[in-house]
Amino acid sequence: MRDLLVLSFLVAFLPLALRSPLCAFLLWSWGGMIAIQSHVYGFMLSVPVVQLFALISLVQLVMTRRGGQTAYWGGGTSIIMLLLILHGLMCALLAYSGLPRNWELFSNMAKTVLLCLIIPVFLTSRERLNIYVILIAISVSFHGMLDGLKYLSSAGNHNAHGIPKFGDNNHYAIVLLMVIPLLIYVGRHAERWLLRWGVIAVGLLTFLAVLATNSRGGLLSLIVMGLWLIMLSKRKLVGMALAAMLAMLVVQLAPDRWFDRMDTIKEANDDDSFMGRVTAWKRASAIAVENPVFGGGYHAGQFDGIFDRFRYEPGLLGFVETPDVSYAAATHSIYFEVLGDQGFVGLLLFVALLGNAFYNWWRIRRLARKNPLQLGWAHSLADMLSACLLVYAVGGAALSAAYFELPYYLVMLLQMVWVQVRDHASHSAAPNLALRRPQAHTAHAQPSDTP
Repeated sequence: MRDLLVLSFLVAFLPLALRSPLCAFLLWSWGGMIAIQSHVYGFMLSVPVVQLFALISLVQLVMTRRGGQTAYWGGGTSIIMLLLILHGLMCALLAYSGLPRNWELFSNMAKTVLLCLIIPVFLTSRERLNIYVILIAISVSFHGMLDGLKYLSSAGNHNAHGIPKFGDNNHYAIVLLMVIPLLIYVGRHAERWLLRWGVIAVGLLTFLAVLATNSRGGLLSLIVMGLWLIMLSKRKLVGMALAAMLAMLVVQLAPDRWFDRMDTIKEANDDDSFMGRVTAWKRASAIAVENPVFGGGYHAGQFDGIFDRFRYEPGLLGFVETPDVSYAAATHSIYFEVLGDQGFVGLLLFVALLGNAFYNWWRIRRLARKNPLQLGWAHSLADMLSACLLVYAVGGAALSAAYFELPYYLVMLLQMVWVQVRDHASHSAAPNLALRRPQAHTAHAQPSDTP
């Protein structure tokens, strides 16, 4: 049945994608984020739906002349992404031999960067940016809505694990948290009350799905996100009141085992799971110390041969006593994952990408404050995007999610919001300059020697 539904969707939207490069691009993004292949079990498994829309989008992009439209400009974000993928290519080429997922992970990263580099071609207006934000919010919150409903129907006994694309329960919690600020933005700017309340309902269900993951990292990231949003809010008392209401909702719905699980956060030094992560960080940093420029290759630390070689190496964390781990495991940190895979240069580029995003957020706020009537939407969207990336930066410190595509899309969205704000500011200043120049010329005019 699901295969027939997906096939019907493909038949219905394929003509639209063939007619419009923008539609093809949106369907490409939507299919990837909702992981459409994970919802089929039969003959549609062999149909590359996402790749089909990607191919249509790229072919139309090459064949279509975009005369008269805004010139391509991805700014510093595009430059950093290009450097990141070129460096990643060298890391894959010079990786330790035998890494089973080396080229698979590089290929996935290259596809992500390719889509990000195309974003500035299509998202050239406020309306298109809003459409893309809604698309991402719907794609990810769809999964959260389902798990939130299951959590309610089971009286808090449902355990949410998400789909394979999102990883385990900890990864899933961070993915859901990253989309909640986008739902807040959509609900805040929705003109119809029915849509606004619908978005609020989806947001609450997504919040419940985060609780259903039983993720301690998810709880910490949720607290950080809440504090960040309250700090940015103009109505801090209202924000604190909403936070208190959500806390009361947790107390009423969450079972005792959830509180027992969260209570172990304060025992990190005695937690074998957490200390196992630190052991993996040691191994990743040891690989980077031996290969400072290009690292060991994608997921080198998870390969048995490399694990045995660096098993007892202290790396950069030799001052921390950790238990002996007898098997190769994931790095459990976006920062140490990149460090071990791509060396110190790769980590520098990765951190620069996130840092540049927050720099764009600061620039957007600085200019948008001067014209809140026309740029209030940009200020609001930039704040929500910064909250999404803060969740990723904090929650990802204990997760192997360096190559997940969503944060890269959000980074490029911030760049495009900045482009809109910058262009608006320059256009607003242009008429004023045009009016002032004749006055200045008249005041300083000199007699002409020519008749």
